[in-house]
Amino acid sequence: MTFQYFFFATVPGYFLQALPIALAAGVWYALRLHKKEPALPGRQVLLRSLFPCYFAGLLVFTIFLYPVSDLYYLLFYGRPSQGGLPWFVMDYDFPFGLLYPLYRPQANWGRTVLAGLCATIAIELIQPIVGRSFDVDDILMNLFGTVISATLFFLLRAIFCPKRKQA
Repeated sequence: MTFQYFFFATVPGYFLQALPIALAAGVWYALRLHKKEPALPGRQVLLRSLFPCYFAGLLVFTIFLYPVSDLYYLLFYGRPSQGGLPWFVMDYDFPFGLLYPLYRPQANWGRTVLAGLCATIAIELIQPIVGRSFDVDDILMNLFGTVISATLFFLLRAIFCPKRKQA
């Protein structure tokens, strides 16, 4: 397996392409949050920064995959790429239900699922504009992934972090 095949034609390669952009988004948000709320503990800043990091990577995977790959190809080889990349399917919204409530502490189960559905629909509506296909099955599977992960998150939070009783 050559580097070119690995980086431009495999899922781990796509992940490596999205990683610097996702990390930059997470660091930018963490710095912004720390400046806005300096008293917030570092752990909370880190946890709240995971969602912007994930969402930036999601956008690179679903909407900006071709332009980002073309940019990397140009950086590595000094010339434009010769074609598009194959499309692949992943359930992107499973982490959404886990990370969104960390990003928005006031979010409940319903708001988390609704935000995941809205993000999925927005991405699916934009995909035909960037040369990808619109698929209702993706909306349903991503919604299912969001429901499962949000249920898991709120169930685990209820078990391990019970609310303190008010006196």
